Amino acid sequence: MFQTDDSSNSTLTVLFVDDTPDNLELLGFALKKKPIVMLRAASGPECLVIAERDQPDVIVLDIQMPGMDGFETLRRLRANHRTEKIPVIFLTAAKSDPQSISEGILLGAEEYLTKPIEVDELMARIRSIFRVSTMQRELERVKAQFTAMLVHDLRNPLTVIKASIEDMVQHHTKNASLDRDSLGVLNTISQSTRGILDLVNDLLDLSKYQAGQMQLDKRTLTIHEVVEGSLNLIGLQYKRKGIELALYIPADLPKIKGDLGKLEQVMNNLLSNALKFTPPGGRVSIEIKGNADPDPTELLVSVTDTGIGIPSEELPILFDHFRQASTAKKTAEKGTGLGLAICKLIVQAHGGSIAAQSEVNRGTTISFTLPVG
Repeated sequence: MFQTDDSSNSTLTVLFVDDTPDNLELLGFALKKKPIVMLRAASGPECLVIAERDQPDVIVLDIQMPGMDGFETLRRLRANHRTEKIPVIFLTAAKSDPQSISEGILLGAEEYLTKPIEVDELMARIRSIFRVSTMQRELERVKAQFTAMLVHDLRNPLTVIKASIEDMVQHHTKNASLDRDSLGVLNTISQSTRGILDLVNDLLDLSKYQAGQMQLDKRTLTIHEVVEGSLNLIGLQYKRKGIELALYIPADLPKIKGDLGKLEQVMNNLLSNALKFTPPGGRVSIEIKGNADPDPTELLVSVTDTGIGIPSEELPILFDHFRQASTAKKTAEKGTGLGLAICKLIVQAHGGSIAAQSEVNRGTTISFTLPVG
């Protein structure tokens, strides 16, 4: 059931960003009798800090500012998972500036207004985009809850089917009670069932994160624990494929606070991808270092392979849901297109960020950061 916000009577918190103090003062005077809590920022960097800290309902952002202009400020707002969904109204100085309006919309601005501002129109635009934003978030929440319920009901019988087929394969292999073709069919069914179950598990994880139901069991731990847990799970597969696995991890790295299981899931995904797309005889390295010496504030974890690589134009969408690089589609091993999206959500939930660098036929590096603490 939808729960919509009646923004016509509620008090909204709005962040106004303008490098001219007089403009902010005049705006504050004009809005003092309106049901609005006004936050102020005199620059793009100040806007980013206040937006992340105070989580305003709407941001009204001037385009023309020295240093970091409105466009760059919006790019950074959209790149931060804590501010990416805050609706933004762009302010432009001239009606005859269609290029600025077009660029702002492409970057993700929901509305634009021209100066001088008419207060009643401004309030109407603020309430309108806040109402739409609220309904969109509610729709996403309901959709994520429905998906979680659906895939949860699918997972249980699939788990039973998978276990039963694996038992049959093991039994008939041990007793040689089936001919080669029949056993091959069973193996194919087993692999297909495993693939479906992997997809269902990924969908369940993703829907929980999207619905805000991801719970982190944080404790103080070392990054060595995370890597060790992943290597225990996947290290043998590297040996079987003949891929060298190199570790560059100093012994004296500071501790982090995180969910060991979730962080192992990130490492498992990255190491599985590197294994999948690196040919036999290739090399995969794990390098971990602090961002400063001697007192780092975060750790940088990098997984680098010598695999097929990813075209540069595809890197911006690499962490989107159901996205796979075109080069990945040419390999025999297929994925769900959700692994890296889930990695991104887990890393962001820990206060970190994740990024990729790659070159076709040379390899890929996926790096993520984790705060020290």
